[in-house]
Order: sequence, then structure tokens, then C-alpha cells
Amino acid sequence: MTTAERPPRSLRTKLVVTVLTATSIGLAAALVVTIVGVHAFMRSRLERQATDYLAGLSEYLALPPGARAAAARPAQRGVCAAMVVTASGQLAEYWGTHPAKIPVPSVDQLKSMAAGHAIATLPGSAYLGVAEVLPDGRYLVGAVSAEDYDQIARRIVAAGSLVVLIVLTVLALVLLQLSKRWLRPLESVVGTARSIAGGDLSQRAEVADSTFEAYSLTRSFNTMVSRLQDSFDRRENAELRLRRFVAAAGHELRTPLSAISGYAQLAQLGALDERAEFHAAMRRVYGETKRMTALIDELLLLAELDRGRPSEAEPVDLGPLCIDAVHDAQAAAPEWEVRHEIDPHRTYLVVGDAFRLRQTVANLLANIRAHTPKGTKAQVWLSTTAQDHVIDIIDDGPGIDPALHERVFEPFFRAGSPRTTGSGLGLSIVAELVHHHDGTIRVLPTDSGCWVRVRLPAMTATPAVPAGIGLPGLS
Repeated sequence: MTTAERPPRSLRTKLVVTVLTATSIGLAAALVVTIVGVHAFMRSRLERQATDYLAGLSEYLALPPGARAAAARPAQRGVCAAMVVTASGQLAEYWGTHPAKIPVPSVDQLKSMAAGHAIATLPGSAYLGVAEVLPDGRYLVGAVSAEDYDQIARRIVAAGSLVVLIVLTVLALVLLQLSKRWLRPLESVVGTARSIAGGDLSQRAEVADSTFEAYSLTRSFNTMVSRLQDSFDRRENAELRLRRFVAAAGHELRTPLSAISGYAQLAQLGALDERAEFHAAMRRVYGETKRMTALIDELLLLAELDRGRPSEAEPVDLGPLCIDAVHDAQAAAPEWEVRHEIDPHRTYLVVGDAFRLRQTVANLLANIRAHTPKGTKAQVWLSTTAQDHVIDIIDDGPGIDPALHERVFEPFFRAGSPRTTGSGLGLSIVAELVHHHDGTIRVLPTDSGCWVRVRLPAMTATPAVPAGIGLPGLS
């Protein structure tokens, strides 16, 4: 694996390393501050002890020899040694509590110590000393041991280091556990994404509620996958419908084309020399051509509706439209009794294309003539709900199998009745026209006959009458 292909460090590792590094820096800084503070406190304490002792000792040395013999020399509380050094650097007097004698500072160092009035390290030893100048020009020096101070400092460093190590170890373990819990939603998303990449779009990430960010991430990811799945499903369904549509359209067009081709071959072979036979063949050819033209027109209409071709958008009153469609159907086929129960004084306004809406009602009535025997009675009702105008078309024909109620609007679908004729596109065109007007169409269950209901959004509010209430039976 090249450097460019090497995967980056995991978020868990970065999180643990970053927190541990920041904590280490903080603890180290706290330890340094503690040591510096203890160092300053110890030095100030030692300096105060030595300074206080030297002040008492200076008063003691200032006494006359007789008085000095009677007086007690100040106790060396915390002071290891005291000495009087002449101006030339010679040791004049020495008092010590340690077995070893402390080295005598040089004249230059004595001057520096006396001038600064601060504790300083004595050369060649582990002692700290302070000095002051006596009235007679000699130097009074007090020394304290730094061994205890060094030991305390070493213990503080050791204890602090141990505490830092323990804290970092515990913190690392806690971070590993917490990061595993916090990052579990990401691992779920990664695993789900791999399954989805393998083709399983039904997988969803586990919605975690540990943190708001994790919850939002998993919810958003699942929403995205759901939309992707819906998109793929729609595409697959569209491709399946297209294949079925093309196959059915080819099958429907093959029949008239085969008939036309057959008559053309008969004419070429001279089998239609008789005038009557020729005219009969031409009538059949004309009929098949007309049937094929109607089928192509219906296919083109479906294609236009599927592309969402814009239509007229104007106020349309469904009342006169349905009444005219009923009159036209009754005039075209008196053998089927079609009547309406529509109040001509009410308005049923919708926004749409008047021609297409009239075509919708006309196709539904034509479907009754195509699939029911002569003498069938039908009724057209108009009613209004709170938001919709409802067109109910009911007949007392043989009806439709309830299992086929959802399929009757598919292109080229036929229920298989002996009376079934036509291209099988009538109801699919009706469904597309209704959907094009933001409406719905359903075949409702009924004891006898067929009941088709069309709902279209009302343009204005009208008195609400629940759809289906008060519909009388057919007589």
C-alpha cells in the first residue's frame, strides 16, 4: 500500500491521543507549578530561619565578653552551622550541629551574600547560607542544610509523576470506553453503507440516542437511504411498466398490422379480383387502420400526460359538464339507460381543463357501454365534501372482481370478460387525466354492478355533503 492509499488514523485514536496529550500538558504544568511553589516556600522558610538566627546571634556577639559568658547563645533552630569570618576570609568562630565542618565562603561571595541579603548556595557543598556584616567589619554567616529540601522535592516529583501516570492510564481506559460508545453510531452507519453498497437498500443504521449529533446523523442517513430506495424502486417500477407497456402496445398494434398485411398479400396474389371481395377487404383494412389510429392517439395522449404537458387551468363547473356527458352518452347508445342526479342550480367549480375533464366523464360512460350488456342502467351523481367535488358513476352491470379494482387502471389491462373490447387504455387515460388535475379515482366495493368515484379539489367552498351519503339504489 502506497502512502497515498494508507488510510488515516481513526477518529477514536485521534480523540484519545488529543485528550491524553492535552491532559498530560496540563498535569505537567500543574506539577511544575507545584514544584516551583514548594521550592519558593522552602527557600523562603530556610532564609527566614537563618535570618532570625543571625539576628539573635549578632546581638549575642555584640555583648561584652563578661556579659556574653553569662548570656546564653541563641539556639540553632533549623540552622546547621554558624560562623564568624574575618574581613580577610579567615574563620574566627564556628558553631555547628553537623559532624562535618561547612566550607568557609570566599570574601567575594561573602560580600555578595551580605549585599543581597538573600540565601545562596555555598560553594562545594549542599548548604544554603545567609550573611550579614558585623559592626566590627567581620561577617556573620549562617548555613542550613538543603538535603531535606532536595528530598522533599524528589518526593514531590516522584509522587506527582506517579499521580500523572495513574491519571493518564485511567483517563485512557475511560476514553476508550466512552469513544467506543460515542462512535458506535458511526460504525453502524459505516456497516450499513457497506451493505447498501453491496446492493441491499433495505438496511438502515441503528438510531442511537447517546448524543444529539449521533442521533441527527443516523436519522439523516436513514432518511437519505429511504429516499434513495424509493427512487430506485420508482425507477425499477417505471422500467417494468415501460417494458410491459411496450410489449402490450406492440401486441395491440400487431393485430391490425397483421390484418392489413394479410389483405395486401391477398391483393397481390390476385385473390381479391371480385369487386365485392375487394370492397369488403378495403372496409376491413379501413377498420383496422382506424383502430390502429385510435390506439396511437391514445398512446400519444398517455405519453403527453406522463410528461406532465401543461393543460388549460381555468374555472370549470362540473355540473353542466357531467349533464352534457350524460346526454351525449344517452344519445350515442340509447340501449344503455344513463341518467343523472345533479342539481343544475348549484355550482361545482374546479380548476382545470374543461375538455379533458369532459373526456374523463365521457370515457367512464363509454367504459360502461363497452363492458356491460345492453339494457344496463347507470347513474351519475355529483356531491361535495369539505375540500373536494365527488363524481360517482354507478351501474347495475356484472361489475368488477374486487381483486382487480386496483389493476383496472393499468394500461392494456382487460378483465377477461367475453364482452371485453377496445384497446384497454380507456381507464388508464381516465386515471392519468384525474391525477393530472390533482384528483383521485377509485373503484369502490358494492353489492352489485360497478361504482367508480372521482375526487377533484374544489375551487371554492360549497355546502359540505359527505360523499356517498344519500345515494339511492338503481331502479
